[in-house]
Amino acid sequence: MSIPFFSKLRSQKHYLQLVKPELKQVSEFVEAQSSCFDPEVADYMETVCQSKGKMLRPALVLLVAGATGGIKPAHIRLGALLEMVHLASLVHDDVIDEADKRRDEATANALWGNSLAVLLGDVLFSHAMVLGTEFGSTEFCRRLANTVRNVCQGEVAQSSRLYDLSMTREEYFEIIRKKTASLFSAATGGAYQIYDDCLDMVGDEDDAGKTLHTDATKGKLTLPIFNLLECGDRNVEATLRDAIENREVVDYSAFQDNPVFAEALDKAIQVALEKNEAAREILWLLPQTEYREALAEMTFYMDELLNDCRIS
Repeated sequence: MSIPFFSKLRSQKHYLQLVKPELKQVSEFVEAQSSCFDPEVADYMETVCQSKGKMLRPALVLLVAGATGGIKPAHIRLGALLEMVHLASLVHDDVIDEADKRRDEATANALWGNSLAVLLGDVLFSHAMVLGTEFGSTEFCRRLANTVRNVCQGEVAQSSRLYDLSMTREEYFEIIRKKTASLFSAATGGAYQIYDDCLDMVGDEDDAGKTLHTDATKGKLTLPIFNLLECGDRNVEATLRDAIENREVVDYSAFQDNPVFAEALDKAIQVALEKNEAAREILWLLPQTEYREALAEMTFYMDELLNDCRIS
């Protein structure tokens, strides 16, 4: 069932404009955290805490709050905690992927090496947990701890299944549920990870502002790769399987002129689009407000990003 009252995207940033003052408070809260650390850590953490990106997770917290009763000070703090957990996970991701650029800036591992970057990610994870205790709710602390655990377990699961052709689609979706969707806690989380997987195969680093093609380098099996492994072209399937089994870097650009490559991407994109539609179905249950409209716009924006990954 479609939801006719949801408008298409009025502006890519409209949903952020609606909560702009609150997002500014989230940003200021995160940046201020560097002063909470020992002098030996504070300078490093200042750089890490200033590396915020699209602020999608805090925006979701604030918009859902607005759509379900109103934004309160506690939502500012919750948005900040989730952003810190996200930043910590990105620091670890960049180490694992050996990425040297994110948001057009040098990554922590590029600046200071892998060992220090891992420790900084650990410090930020633990700091978010400490701040979570200030909510005075055992249930909140449990939920935050479970979120951090799921993110870390997702990373471990993915890292342990590199180049593993026995991995199934179901296991892939469980990994992205833990790694990404657990921080979004909505269908759009899975859609965003599928978009990221497609972008890694066909995106441009200058446009993306981060290191790409790490999935091919590290042997990560993602949804478009699963589709390509079952594309029906025996030469493509055999070439891809041999490369993965021999732990070789896969040059996906060699397949891009083959129609099966575009089809593999399209199938992955369609799954993500269906997740976004499912998210809009859920939003339909909320009272009709500008916050609900903005949440829907986020899913339409994700639709646009996904469709931009198609090969025409």
